[in-house]
Amino acid sequence: MMNDTTFNWSEIGRIVGPCIRPGGPVLTERALEICSLPAGSLVADIGCGSGGTLQHLERSGLYSLVGLDQSEMLLSEAATRLETARLIQGHAEKTPFRNDTFDALFCECVLSILDDTSAALDEFARVLKDGGYLVLSDVFSKGSQGTDGLLSREELLDSLSGRGFTLLLWEAHDRLLREFAVRMIFAGECLPDSWGCGQGRKGEKTDRSGISYFLLVARKPAATFQ
Repeated sequence: MMNDTTFNWSEIGRIVGPCIRPGGPVLTERALEICSLPAGSLVADIGCGSGGTLQHLERSGLYSLVGLDQSEMLLSEAATRLETARLIQGHAEKTPFRNDTFDALFCECVLSILDDTSAALDEFARVLKDGGYLVLSDVFSKGSQGTDGLLSREELLDSLSGRGFTLLLWEAHDRLLREFAVRMIFAGECLPDSWGCGQGRKGEKTDRSGISYFLLVARKPAATFQ
């Protein structure tokens, strides 16, 4: 994760593990099944945090890896567990990468805490190669329109379609979101206000029945030559 300085992500990672999100590496593996990336693919993790996803990908020995996060502290922590991944400090809304750089880009549980989702999606489209894969997972609003700053399924898919992406996979994972919320709450940690899943910052009940968690895989169109 990146952004949202009100949370001690390092301490939360100590409690729930380096993959600070519902589903953890299980959803990462599910996405890889759809992408079918060849060995040697260049893969970015935007909002890599303390490096949980990068560590999981690194263990396969199949990919060249780059991680981006705005937190110097989390990147320093990631560096202690990673061997080959390149780590860069920066923002999802304005990355330092060249056009058409990556074969695949992961952004897991990050969009919902960014200040400018639209700018981030523009960047993802820019830095992915033609035919590259975009993997997103995050909370979303179950309604036709977003609430509390969360996008709905329709809004997100329209945004991706408008940027030329083709949807390959959409899955909702309510159970994984509930399980993650319970783990956080029992550990005495708060969830972001917009996706508290039944508990506010002071323990009060909140209605989160309209919120779920998604895994999405989309593909940037391959270049065509006349």
